[in-house]
Amino acid sequence: MKTSLVRDHFLADHRRLESIFERLLDAFEANDREEMRSLWTDLEHGLLGHLEAEETYLYPAFIQECGARARDMLAQHDRIRQRLADLGAALDLHLVRLDAASAFISELRAHAAEEDQFLYRWADERFEASGRQRLVGALSYLPADRGPAASQPATQ
Repeated sequence: MKTSLVRDHFLADHRRLESIFERLLDAFEANDREEMRSLWTDLEHGLLGHLEAEETYLYPAFIQECGARARDMLAQHDRIRQRLADLGAALDLHLVRLDAASAFISELRAHAAEEDQFLYRWADERFEASGRQRLVGALSYLPADRGPAASQPATQ
């Protein structure tokens, strides 16, 4: 049985981002502008690093092997980046409401579930144990505030 190093690593980062999501929604509900801005910055850095790691280390081979589905999933990254930028600007102008933030977080959760179902499981199957170890090792060198290295791989 293969271990799930890649999947575990990225799911640990999903849990880290999920924690930020929950605190961010709490800040929106409390209308705590300072906390919203701080958490939004954390979300932005963490999410962009996460997307970058996937695009650098997983998506090139995933697209070669899985074609259209992989390209569609990768295209979601562009939409996520655009929404993140748009909502960040609106947050600065005090124009983001709880329902807009909740909708964006729901989109992120759906994308994460799709990547877990297809991308991470594919990576753990595709890469031999030594390749998975090298990949997780490479991810650990990402700056702590920009990628999955901010959390340790989970065991399941």
